[in-house]
Amino acid sequence: MQIKKSIAVILPRGESIRNFVYSGIIDELRSNYHVILIAVKPNDTIWHILSTKSDELAELKTPVFSYLFRLFFEIYDLAHNRFMWSEAAKVRWKMRDVESKTFSGKFTRMLKKGLATFLANQPSLKALEKFDSYLGKKEKCVQPWVKFFQSTKPDIVFNTSHSHARNAVPCIYAAQKLNIKTFTFLFSWDNLTSQGRVVPRYDHYLSWNNKIKEDFNRMYPHISKSSVVVTGTPQFIGHYQHEKHLTDEEVKKQLGLEPKEQYFVYSSGMSHHMPFEPYVVGRIADIIRKLGPQYRLVVRTYAKDRYDVFDKLKSERPDIIIPDVQWEKQYQTPLWEDQVFFSSLLKHCVAGINVASTISLELCMFDKPAVNVGYNPPGKNIFPYNYTRFYSFDHYKPIVESGAVQVANDEKEMEHYLKEAIEYPGKFSRERKQLINDFFEGRQGLDVVPHFVKAINQLSS
Repeated sequence: MQIKKSIAVILPRGESIRNFVYSGIIDELRSNYHVILIAVKPNDTIWHILSTKSDELAELKTPVFSYLFRLFFEIYDLAHNRFMWSEAAKVRWKMRDVESKTFSGKFTRMLKKGLATFLANQPSLKALEKFDSYLGKKEKCVQPWVKFFQSTKPDIVFNTSHSHARNAVPCIYAAQKLNIKTFTFLFSWDNLTSQGRVVPRYDHYLSWNNKIKEDFNRMYPHISKSSVVVTGTPQFIGHYQHEKHLTDEEVKKQLGLEPKEQYFVYSSGMSHHMPFEPYVVGRIADIIRKLGPQYRLVVRTYAKDRYDVFDKLKSERPDIIIPDVQWEKQYQTPLWEDQVFFSSLLKHCVAGINVASTISLELCMFDKPAVNVGYNPPGKNIFPYNYTRFYSFDHYKPIVESGAVQVANDEKEMEHYLKEAIEYPGKFSRERKQLINDFFEGRQGLDVVPHFVKAINQLSS
């Protein structure tokens, strides 16, 4: 009898649970591997689900890093940001400047930027990568995971989110100390060009598509191109599980709509990036009311933002529907019920509206018109913020250029595009389908599961 290989899968954030557990990828891996899940614990219900999906389960808690290591990493990350210098990186750099309010804060920020600018070159970044590994492996929070892996003996350690997941880092350093193969998933399509450096270094990287792979190879030329494998992303599998979706009637019942009413979906963003967004939404709702009494606006609030951002609008504008988003607040974890409702919400809407969001891609999956807000809140001074800057970001610019989404440069254009979505819903259908086909390269929906598992099997052999 052949002994199964063992894989330790790290779920360091709530969205990783959605992407890899709800999607069925962990189930598929378990048919080939002894699966050890190392996960955050959002609540007892989700923890029970994880226990049924694994052969072994361990809780991933927030690590405590030394001050020296945290300071080093901040400089290292700033140096990468300055070297990358994408449009998103420039905005990130500027926003951190704005957040430094006091004299001492501004002075410290200036010193850190100066050092980071000096180090913003390939030779320095390569040296910093090695020093990061040296320092990281000496952190006290790494040793318990060394003991854990010595006990469980995984052949592979797979981090399902390379970004926003510093709690996974001690596991990777521990695996490296024990010469265990390490994999990571390049979590989002914008993170490479808008967020920090991919740290620590891994043996293999799994990518959404070839464009992301090319971006990675360009930013990290010292890492072998063959170590990056295109697998697709499990993030959107729920959109293709049509048998689980709610009917139009069921969605409207949950929203409190009459059967004859139709709705547009506005998807909000992070409030600290988009000041006065509720004000913008209120004005869009006024535009929609002009299109006919049967049209309503539903606001899908950003689950990772503050929970009170839209409270005032909700109380003052009963004509705007703002349902609660069914995420567990701990570790910002999507619940299964939300996956079903959100997919159904997009499936039955007239059109979607947002500010340069991933949801534009999701609307295209359902062949729904996607309209982007390409103007700042009318009559409001939001300097140094700017809604229009997002459309020049490296990851989003090709989406606009594809013609699959329409960017409204003012409220007059917004009214035009929303009216067009009612009268000619299929006008940009060809562009939407082409974008999804080009972007995901045939690896989308349920097809992602075999692609993903096959890639891991091949890389682990």
